[in-house]
Amino acid sequence: MNKEFTQLHLHTAYSINTGSANIDKLINYAIKNNIRNLAITDHLNLFAAVKFYQKCLENNIKPIIGCEIPIRNILKNQNPNIVLLCQNLVGYKNLIKLISDAYFEKAINENATTNISQIEKYNEGLILLTGGRNGVLGKNLLLDQTKIFQQSFKKITEIFKSRMYIQIERTQRKFEKEYNNQSVLLAEKYELPLVATNDVQFLSENEFESHEIRVCINKKIKLEDRINQSQFTEEQFFKSQEVMQELFSDMPDALENISEIIKRCNLHLDNKDYQLPKFKTPNNEEVDDYFKQLVSEGLKDILENDKSLDKEIYSNRLNKEMETIFKMGFASYFLIVHEFISWAKINSIPVGPGRGSGAGSLVAYVLNITSIDPIKYNLLFERFLNLERISLPDFDIDFCVNNRQKVIDHIVDIYGEDKVSQIITYGSMTARAVIRDVGRVLGLAYGFVDKIAKQIPFIPGITIDESLAQNSELKKQYKNNDDIRTLIDFSKELEGLPRNISKHAAGIVIAPSNITNYMPIYRVDESNELVTQFDKDDIENLGLIKFDILGLRTLTIIDKAIKTITQKSKVDEFDFESKDLDDNKVFKLLQNKLTTGVFQLESFGMKRYMGKLKPDCFNDIVALVALYRPGPLGTNMVDDFINNKHGREVHYEHPLLEDILSDTYGLILYQEQVMEISRSLANYTLGEADLLRRAMGKKKKKDMELHRKKFLVGSEENGINKHIANSIFSKMEKFAGYGFNKSHSVAYANIAYQTAYLKSYYPSEFLAAAMSSDMDKTEKIITLNDACKEMGINILIPNINTSNVYFESIDRNNILFGLAAIKGVGNAASEHIIKEREKNGPYENLYNFCERVPHNVVNIGTLESLVYSGSFDEFGEKRSYLIESLNKAIAYGSQRQSAVSMGQKELFSNDSTTVMKDDGKQNSLHALNGKNTKYSKHEILTQERNMIGFYISGHPMKEYQNEISNMSIPNIYSYYNEFYSNSRGNQGVDNTVVCGVIINVRQQRAGKEKFIYIITVDDSTGRIQIILYDEIYFKYRSLITENKILFFRGKIAIDDFDAQLTLRATTIFDYEEAINKFSKKIELTLDSEKSNPQLLNNIDQILKPCKSGNCELTIKCETKGLTVPLVMDKQWHIFPTTTLINNLKELLGNENIKVKYQ
Repeated sequence: MNKEFTQLHLHTAYSINTGSANIDKLINYAIKNNIRNLAITDHLNLFAAVKFYQKCLENNIKPIIGCEIPIRNILKNQNPNIVLLCQNLVGYKNLIKLISDAYFEKAINENATTNISQIEKYNEGLILLTGGRNGVLGKNLLLDQTKIFQQSFKKITEIFKSRMYIQIERTQRKFEKEYNNQSVLLAEKYELPLVATNDVQFLSENEFESHEIRVCINKKIKLEDRINQSQFTEEQFFKSQEVMQELFSDMPDALENISEIIKRCNLHLDNKDYQLPKFKTPNNEEVDDYFKQLVSEGLKDILENDKSLDKEIYSNRLNKEMETIFKMGFASYFLIVHEFISWAKINSIPVGPGRGSGAGSLVAYVLNITSIDPIKYNLLFERFLNLERISLPDFDIDFCVNNRQKVIDHIVDIYGEDKVSQIITYGSMTARAVIRDVGRVLGLAYGFVDKIAKQIPFIPGITIDESLAQNSELKKQYKNNDDIRTLIDFSKELEGLPRNISKHAAGIVIAPSNITNYMPIYRVDESNELVTQFDKDDIENLGLIKFDILGLRTLTIIDKAIKTITQKSKVDEFDFESKDLDDNKVFKLLQNKLTTGVFQLESFGMKRYMGKLKPDCFNDIVALVALYRPGPLGTNMVDDFINNKHGREVHYEHPLLEDILSDTYGLILYQEQVMEISRSLANYTLGEADLLRRAMGKKKKKDMELHRKKFLVGSEENGINKHIANSIFSKMEKFAGYGFNKSHSVAYANIAYQTAYLKSYYPSEFLAAAMSSDMDKTEKIITLNDACKEMGINILIPNINTSNVYFESIDRNNILFGLAAIKGVGNAASEHIIKEREKNGPYENLYNFCERVPHNVVNIGTLESLVYSGSFDEFGEKRSYLIESLNKAIAYGSQRQSAVSMGQKELFSNDSTTVMKDDGKQNSLHALNGKNTKYSKHEILTQERNMIGFYISGHPMKEYQNEISNMSIPNIYSYYNEFYSNSRGNQGVDNTVVCGVIINVRQQRAGKEKFIYIITVDDSTGRIQIILYDEIYFKYRSLITENKILFFRGKIAIDDFDAQLTLRATTIFDYEEAINKFSKKIELTLDSEKSNPQLLNNIDQILKPCKSGNCELTIKCETKGLTVPLVMDKQWHIFPTTTLINNLKELLGNENIKVKYQ
């Protein structure tokens, strides 16, 4: 009879740097091969423990959890491994302590290890295996440090006694035979049992190469660099019991002991109960009593502040919610959240109005956890918590992004560092990423790999197999090209495995006692921060409470804007909660689509729908937040909603639906509506209705069939026709897939309204705050600059003597550019500049600036950025002159700073103004202040845009605008007005011409080896994307240069993908060609009294090179107040050029030359 069997030393992919065994595949392998026991022993972590444990139990497999841990201070310069296996819960908890302490004590740039004293402290309930070739015995025997090692080894044997086994391995690794022979001798000497293991790194023997690729990915080396490696062999796969019996036929005891260890390991993790931290009440009251008190006081305040509220309705709802909370044991949870939100508000840290289904709780509202009244908006508590769906509560809370960490620090201070931890997250090898990684390791050409990777659709969660099924061209290449097949096959083997470790962006966990009583701690190498070793899902599965402490930038913007407003207006408080959500001016802003910078409502697509919807109440904003998602957008729901609002007759299949669906004009838009319908029509409790909502969302067919029967029975009891009930259920089923959480939509619509209110009444303050919050994002600054133009606000060029670090609202119509937003300047340099200015007064000139600021902070690169941005323009010098003077100014400044530091200030008799003037004279640099400067105006403007993201002091198009207007070419802004007006649909217009300066060119894959080129063009009134297909791009490639003014002809339309206005160009031409294309006549005006043969000859010489064109020439002769036009014959028709026109203007004067266009 076969004994119990498994591999006791096994690395899953969660060993990160070595193992590649996927847990799901490991479980399936065990099922397929009738293996009833599985063990995992990842290197110095239990990342996979909970997932592995639960999946084993689900499949009737006995889980054995262990870990491979390195020990220090046993061998010189070596940290050999031991393998510890959990016998029981005590051993499991001790293993957690050992691993956690290893990371607590880990120094930067060193590996985490344990030591013998720690092992002695936490050995109970653990079985020790000696770690094999790389273990405490293997390293010792291979390094011949027996004398040094004996004392430590003896100590370990004394600690573990009968719980210690010497590992024997036969994996064909170097010196393995010598190690095994010595191990047998030591086993006899110390009377220790042997156990056969295989140090498993991958599941099947054909996975060795993909495992090697995995190792190379993490080591950031190529596969060819490991040709002579001796770390792993092809033998380290999950060998079957039969293979192991044959391999160790001479050591039957070593095999017998596998079964013995399996029997000794019986770990049971109890995760049925919730592990909630207990809230400490101020006066040691009972938690439930204190909770009741706070809730009652909160409701009392709300009812006193608004006498119109129905006390009975609010009291009944509150009591019902509290009853559920008490029964589920979650009073402490609410109090914990209430405490840190209250602390944040007391400490002036902005907190969001709510997020997710938690906004549907009246208890949360009266405790000031949320600021959304759920009764006012028909929000359901059961969507958040109910007795029929037992789950942990989950408040996701938004805080000001700049102060989020303060809230986390406060939670740590309250509950203790030992009970609070941020949560781990694992980056995985996604389809695109793994192809790039594998390609690099295999040494394939970047272009080749990139071409394959880009054929994987950019869709979150898509797999390589799904991509092959969708992309016939990729599938064909896979079949016909050996290199592509090799690349993809290896990638598929590694796809989905964890790749790296980091800290979750928002999640923290608070444990009832020391966090290491529940899970091990890990130290993230990159940041040196401590995090849990279990991810958020595993933490919840253990019954522990996690909190998402999120940073929302919009709250920071609102806070900064309000502080500016109150400071300017000398108002003590600005309270949004006291304002009604029905301000006409706000809705006018939305209807006019002036929502750039408005939370949730600023995308091109959202603006377009707002223009059609014409929102005039808060519920419309709530609906827009819910509607503008891929599901509803793909079903005509948005258009139906708009049409119904604007008068299309709405038919309700049953009168009871009208009250539920009237806010959404007859459409089922919210999940809460599904719940209300099932309660009102079919007698569901709200708890049952929530289960229906979940079943519909997950499209569980069996559950849906049961619910349909229940719904029909309940409807029949209420006298509702069976066919109508069935039709209503079908519609619910259809729309529930797109249904949105109304609680979340109301909460975020509230923030949207706040930002819209600020933009309506305080646009300068709001937009300055918005730009300050995104100073490191040039594209966002550019977009917000457009928003300023929409609101009639000027962005003033940065000024070295008046600009601050951030953007600053000067008045209703002006915002001053912030120094830190200039590329190459940043916060540190800006703060130094401003600190010096505030201390010693305004800067007098460039030389004075250079003698006053530290050059290790404000270097020549920073100075160039300041000059090109226009920050020194107030000194009255040309930027080109200042650039030429930089090196001398820095040298002068350095000398002054050195002299001052040495107490030699009196050696300098001349101040910076004198030195600057003298320097200008000596070098004749004053010539640069005249016409013949080294830099053209266009170049100066280009550098300005490079530094600050857009043009401020001028625009390259300015000198051409009149001519372009005369060509009857509309500006970009007018196209936007036309296409985003309600009168025009999405029908494009062919043969449209757009003109502007190129500010960006990028390439984008369009599938099947095709690319499109996206050119961003700016004409000072707006920006538009020009789309070029391959053939058009290559035809006009020589013309396409950044900062060049070009004309594009093609079809203009709103893009279906991102709702942006785009022009798909078929023809491109420059300004010279445009003049020739569009000009019909040139008129010259001559004064007969001033005319002479020389003048006429000069005109002739200018015209001659351009004769025989298509543009008519007319000469108007003026004499004694009379004008006689002379139309020249065809031989004098000309090819107009800018050179021709400029020469004629210089000769005759601007007013005497007119170009007439079509």
